[in-house]
Amino acid sequence: MNRPAPGTLLVSLVLLTTVLGGPVRAEQMVRFGDLEIHYIALNTTTLAADMAERYDVPRADNRALVNIAGRRVQADGTTEPAPLEIRGTVTNLLEQMEQLEFREVREPGAVYYLETITFSDREMLRFELEVTDPATGETHPLAFRKELWKQ
Repeated sequence: MNRPAPGTLLVSLVLLTTVLGGPVRAEQMVRFGDLEIHYIALNTTTLAADMAERYDVPRADNRALVNIAGRRVQADGTTEPAPLEIRGTVTNLLEQMEQLEFREVREPGAVYYLETITFSDREMLRFELEVTDPATGETHPLAFRKELWKQ
């Protein structure tokens, strides 16, 4: 099986958000000291079939991929992958909550965390995560909302 280039999924998702425009922001990132946490949630049908297969992401019009990645800013301004520990939930407007269980993907030059969820058409979801930086032991809150549509 061909392995994707380092950081392929993360780079592809960032490029995808740039191309889609509209309500999707190209840069979804928060920073805590020297730790950057990048995040995105999108419909899995926007992923190329071969990419979804490589990362074992089921494609369906009611499935979303949540991708979280940590990057540590170095003294020279460059960044390096930063492992994370992530716990959290996703809640819809009816206050139905689901526990998220991210799986880690490591490649040369990248480490990211993936989870897939199901959703209803035009559903506004609230993500509330606790992200722990194992290097410092510090835990940071990460909360965001995302409206998802069937495609």
